[in-house]
Amino acid sequence: PLLLFFMFVVILFTFLSSIPALTATLRCVSDRQRSFALGIQWIVVRTLGGIPGPIAFGSMIDKSCLLWQDQCGEQGSCYVYQNSAM
Repeated sequence: PLLLFFMFVVILFTFLSSIPALTATLRCVSDRQRSFALGIQWIVVRTLGGIPGPIAFGSMIDKSCLLWQDQCGEQGSCYVYQNSAM
């Protein structure tokens, strides 16, 4: 239940901030450049929202590993995860 509440709050604030940003972009840019401005805005939003999340999540998973596989002297896959750390 706590996770569902947290997800609801995150999604709510995401949608509450996207419409004012769209409106501000449409009001600040001239008519001829609106489609270009919206394209650039969504490229930036998707890049900043899509790249750091998986990197941070992968780092969190790697930190919860207790036993790493050894492949030719290099770190391989994780054998055992600490469930409480995840």
